[in-house]
Amino acid sequence: MVYDNEILDIIPLLDDPDQYIQDTLFRRLRTMGRPAIEQLEGVFREEGEEKYPGIRKMLAALRENLKFEDLAEWINQTEDDLITGLCLIQDILTADVDRQELLDIITDCVSEICVELRDDQTVMEKVKLFNHVFFYRLGFKTTDPMFSRPENTFIHMALEKREGSPIAVGIIYLLLAYHAGIQVRGRIFKGGFLPAVTDASGHVLFYVNVYKYGMLFPHDELESFLNELNLQIPRESFREAAPEDLARIYAETLLYSFSAMDDNSGQEQVSRLGRVIGMFGGENSLLIEIDEEDE
Repeated sequence: MVYDNEILDIIPLLDDPDQYIQDTLFRRLRTMGRPAIEQLEGVFREEGEEKYPGIRKMLAALRENLKFEDLAEWINQTEDDLITGLCLIQDILTADVDRQELLDIITDCVSEICVELRDDQTVMEKVKLFNHVFFYRLGFKTTDPMFSRPENTFIHMALEKREGSPIAVGIIYLLLAYHAGIQVRGRIFKGGFLPAVTDASGHVLFYVNVYKYGMLFPHDELESFLNELNLQIPRESFREAAPEDLARIYAETLLYSFSAMDDNSGQEQVSRLGRVIGMFGGENSLLIEIDEEDE
């Protein structure tokens, strides 16, 4: 591999303990983009960590920065592709999610749903069939309603295990409905979101309670549903959820879970998620708070 002279000049400086120098090198390498990372990776493979131990740390910082740049690009142009946004957030946290594997799982689930659908069925008939397949045949169920364990919200784990926190299962419900052509869309409000059955014009017919295996309830029961969750939300605050809204709620839920960990082991993830949420702008969507008395 032929290396850029500037890269070769920078490499010996990566072991300098001066933080100012490290920050300057990081900014320069970040400007050079992916080619700089590829060349650093080449040197690291050929020379090993013993000769240039600073390369590993710099590579980690540059790779993480690229992940945030990819997420920022997605936020600016979601193209109605929610699964990509979720994978980008998850990759920042754990780097163990494969987007194509998740798409394969979604495709298999959607295929099983679509077998039951016919063109002559009404919207409500299709929704009821979808609910039956989703909750009973595919076996999706909610767990950890207090969001005490972050892994219960991880989208890839919830898809593979077919169970997860209400936020994870609710998002999966929307993903499968969307790809199966079911008229269910997310409705966001100050406190979270709900799947909603809509007519052709987008008017809400019923809301869906994923806590209770897809129980449908009309708009006039919304207030009592929110009261059960101890939420006082004006009905007029509801609006259709865009992919970036759901991705933000996903990140906020994980932030809460990591923040609530007793041993403070989630502080690094809290910092990353704080940066992620800041990229979306505006106010937080969720109203989940840690109850100090319960702690």
